[in-house]
Amino acid sequence: MSYYQTNHQNSDYNAPYTPPPNGFNNQGPLSPGGFHMPNPSDSSYYPASNYQAPPFHSGYAPTYLPPPTSQSHRGHSPGPPPPPSLSTYPGVSYQAPSSNQYTSYQQQVSLIYFRNAPVPAPVGYDLPPLADISPGYDPTMDIDKIRKATKGIGTDEAALIAVLAHLGSLPMASLSAAFKARTGKSLADVLNSESSGYFGETLHGLIQGPLWYDVELVRSAIQGAGTDELLLTEVIVDLTPSDRQNLFIAYRMRYGRDLQADIRGDLSAKTERLYTMILSANPPPDNVPVDFQQVENDVRTLYKAGQGKIGTDEITFCSIIINCSRSHLAALCDAYRSKYKSLTKVIKSEFSGHMRQTLLFIVEGAKPKHAMEFGPGVWRDAKLLEKSMKGLGTKDKQLVRRVVRYHWDRPRFEAIKAAYQKKYRKSLEGRIAGETSGDYKRLLVAIVKGGV
Repeated sequence: MSYYQTNHQNSDYNAPYTPPPNGFNNQGPLSPGGFHMPNPSDSSYYPASNYQAPPFHSGYAPTYLPPPTSQSHRGHSPGPPPPPSLSTYPGVSYQAPSSNQYTSYQQQVSLIYFRNAPVPAPVGYDLPPLADISPGYDPTMDIDKIRKATKGIGTDEAALIAVLAHLGSLPMASLSAAFKARTGKSLADVLNSESSGYFGETLHGLIQGPLWYDVELVRSAIQGAGTDELLLTEVIVDLTPSDRQNLFIAYRMRYGRDLQADIRGDLSAKTERLYTMILSANPPPDNVPVDFQQVENDVRTLYKAGQGKIGTDEITFCSIIINCSRSHLAALCDAYRSKYKSLTKVIKSEFSGHMRQTLLFIVEGAKPKHAMEFGPGVWRDAKLLEKSMKGLGTKDKQLVRRVVRYHWDRPRFEAIKAAYQKKYRKSLEGRIAGETSGDYKRLLVAIVKGGV
């Protein structure tokens, strides 16, 4: 078979498909604490992003422009660095700092990557304050500003936005740990008592950081009457095996419960089977070369399980979609469409309800149509942001969680903004500003803008 990548403007196949670069969705080495620390993806994986920053191996949490290594900066700090390299983001001449300077704090704090953002590993004790978590960031002044903003009658929301909207994942963890060590109070508890509404929800999501916010979201998706399958899908589906394992660990630490058992207990029938498959999946890393003979085999199997028969062999269909790498699935999408029709159309005709919603989320995240320009899943996530605001009334809960979750991986978020601009002919920042108001608007806009 001759396989070609789809152009983003039409269906002509005029460029050879190549798998994503090394480092995406890869479990990587063990961190000092014994947890998997996957290599974060290079920003070149999001080609449309104009993001300018040092390579991730230099350890900076998602930011816009880093300070010199000798400068203490409130919003940026080194994370757990893999071996240094001379590669840089386009347009920036920046040499990665030596890994020697991180040796001492790596021994003190086990760091992992969760959804491509550096975070402290989930452990059963309070994090040490200050430089142990985030060298180069001193939270002292930010603590003073937060205490002043929340002291007395009323709250200085503008001051809170100025402090919190631009912090990367490691500085945020450092700030939370230092705040508790200095005041004896949880930063989350203080801000929860001083803020409300969607402004308060957004602040709370920021304070939790990438891992613990996902822990809370997945709990809320399955707690109470009914299940929020859309939220569950957004949190669970794109996890790498190492991400998933760290989510399981953190969930048990927070709630004393087994996440897999809780999800199975909250679902039933086909939906339970689908999520069990997702939670157990161990697809190859995306940097493994695509086996095009296997792609051809999967095309035939999918056809026989779906549109090629009366009824649908749902288990076979789901198993192929869930257990292949994203690069393999991208090749599968193109090959199936060239022979039959688009996989999304097949899913819409053969499935319904939550199974259809989840399978579409997976396939839309891997379709190659826009991946070469923006990166995997970026076009899908830009559309999800618009769905949060489209129609009568804004779906604020969806908007908050998507903005907060996406922004931790700054290169990818910049690609999402570029994709949004191209599809809707307007900026994401402007769209959000038009759909929200007050301090809630100012906080979301500050997060989207990034920088300092």
